[in-house]
Amino acid sequence: MDILFFFSVAGVAIVILILKFDKKQTIKVNTVLKETRSVPPLLLLKATEQKISTLKNALSFNDAPQNMAGAASMTNIYNAQKDNANRHSKVQQFKLLSAKYNSGLMSLENYNARLDELLEQVQGQSNSGAFGLAS
Repeated sequence: MDILFFFSVAGVAIVILILKFDKKQTIKVNTVLKETRSVPPLLLLKATEQKISTLKNALSFNDAPQNMAGAASMTNIYNAQKDNANRHSKVQQFKLLSAKYNSGLMSLENYNARLDELLEQVQGQSNSGAFGLAS
């Protein structure tokens, strides 16, 4: 009978210790979750930074002609003006998106999606010859 009583008391003590430990861990986890609620996801932030870098490279002006003979033709001059206007439009869209995000009017997820759309447009124009990545 003494052994049964001893194991009963030891079992209750172990259960109480487990419950106290569980409560302490729950409090710690909830504290961490509250602190990280306002932190943006790291991978999404990195992806957005890469898109911004790619867009900056694609939209930067590189006015130096590749060869002087091709640069002098009227067709190339007209196409360059059209490309510059198109590029200027994309630069304005990029600046508007950045201003909205920086002022807090747009969430990171929405900003990333809009940058992705703009990047696809720029790369589509790059592939069709409108303008390419500046080096």
